[in-house]
Order: sequence, then structure tokens, then C-alpha cells
Amino acid sequence: MKTSGNASRVAPLHERVAALGYTLSTSERTVAEFMADHPEVVVSCSAIELGARTGTSDATVVRAAKALGYQGFRDLKRSMIEVLARQRDLAATMDDRLARVAAGSDQVLRVLDDTIGLLAQLRRSLDPEAWQRAVGALAAAPSVMTFGIGPAASLADYLCLSLKRIGVPARGSGLTGFRLADDLLALRADDAVVVFAPIRQFREISVIVRHARAVGAQVVLVTESLGMALAPQVHAVLATPQSTTTAASEITGGLVLAHALTLSVASAARDTAVEALRLVNQLRAEVVGDELDVTPLPPLD
Repeated sequence: MKTSGNASRVAPLHERVAALGYTLSTSERTVAEFMADHPEVVVSCSAIELGARTGTSDATVVRAAKALGYQGFRDLKRSMIEVLARQRDLAATMDDRLARVAAGSDQVLRVLDDTIGLLAQLRRSLDPEAWQRAVGALAAAPSVMTFGIGPAASLADYLCLSLKRIGVPARGSGLTGFRLADDLLALRADDAVVVFAPIRQFREISVIVRHARAVGAQVVLVTESLGMALAPQVHAVLATPQSTTTAASEITGGLVLAHALTLSVASAARDTAVEALRLVNQLRAEVVGDELDVTPLPPLD
């Protein structure tokens, strides 16, 4: 598999690992899976540094790169840098995705296959310690703020609504520019902030992280490319797999994690969560004054 030329027209690294992993030694597979799961780390490391991070050696790193079809580790890094650069370009990302769902093929099956692959990668790469820190921060917080820009704003809104329905005081924001300052005024010590930032570190994200640290709030970052840059400044990083080299949506990983966070927080206060949802049902019935559904289910015999 040659990697020169247009990075969008060659098999992505995670697909090479899935296809060729069985041919690798145990140590080579360890390196290969780490590289597929942490592209933003790999592009900043030498072979020696990557060997140290994976408990192997620089020679193992080079062998793994060659076994995956690259000319060497430098060639693999060059390919990954090209991919990371293209993922910030909306047109390039769409072009890459359209290349994967070529005309005449069954596009929905490709999307489903890529989504299944992304979720399998998320399951393998999820950091259990970071997950426990994230759940602990939300469960203990007197109030939770969620934030996202663009498509990520829908994730922030979804998590905010889900938390409110289980009795957690939460508010969502997708404001940009100077209007964001008003939303940050209410942030207090011990609050939790969940930031969905898949790819770009907008100025708003930097300001949220700095202000949260200043007031003593804990930040949980859900991202596929900013973990290395922001990890020292946040309480927990929940890393999602690279999505822009696939036909899967970039919000898939964040959506699954938002749902899992809600369930984990609810399980820590089950009675409160269930009672809050009972109240939601009661208030809905009072507002509507009749059946919620136009075609209600038939009564039981």
C-alpha cells in the first residue's frame, strides 16, 4: 500500500491495522493499535519516543510501520500529518467520504460498516481511568455546563437535556464570540464542564478551559484530536477515534459517550434519576391534558 500522493485515496491506518493486524507480532500489534488510536500523539513522536510510550522499541515501531504497508515510520507519519491537515478542511473531508461511498455502491452499508468499525475502535481505546474521572466529576458536581460549536453543539444539547431529565442541574451553550462571556459568569467551583471539541481548538474552548480552572470547575473534554494539547489543563480527556477518514459521522463517538455518561451518572443516584423521570412524565401529562401520542397503545386485557 503506497502512501505517496493524495492521502484520501489510500487505506486509512485504522483499516490497515484491522486488515493486517493478525499478521503482526504481539509487540507490533500493540504499536499498530496505539498509532491507530492516537494519531495526534504519533505525529509528534519519534520512533524512540513511540517505542517508550508503548513499552516496545524503536525497531518494533519501524517494523510495524513497514508491515502495515508504509516505507517506514517517517512515511507513516507523513501520511498521518496529511490526514490530520485534511480533516480541518470541510470540502476535503467530504471529498474523502464521497470517495469511500463511490457512485453505484450501497452508501448506507458503507456508512454502517464504518460506524461499526469506529465504535469498535472506541471500545478498545477508551481510557478507563479517564472515564472514571469524567463520571466522578459529573456525579459530584452541583451543576453541569455543556458546550459545543457547530455539529458538536447538538452533542452538548443532547447531554444537557439528558442530565436535566435525571435530575442533574445542567445548562448547555453553543454561543461564540463575546456572548459566551455571559454563559461563563454562572460557573462556580466544583461545577463540571463537558466540552465537545472533535477537531478544532477554537478560541472559545481555550477561554472556557482557562476560566474553569480559575474558578475551580472541572473540565471533561470529548475530542478526537485535541487531547494531547489540552490534557494538562483539563480534568479528563475522553478520546474518540478519527472519523474524517471514514464515512462515519464525526459526532458518533461523542453521542455514544454522552449517552453513557448519562447512564453512569444516573446509576450513581438511581432513585433520584427514576423519580426525576417520573416527574417528567407527570408534567407532560399535565401540560397536554390527554394522551401524548395521537395513536396510543391499546389497553391491556
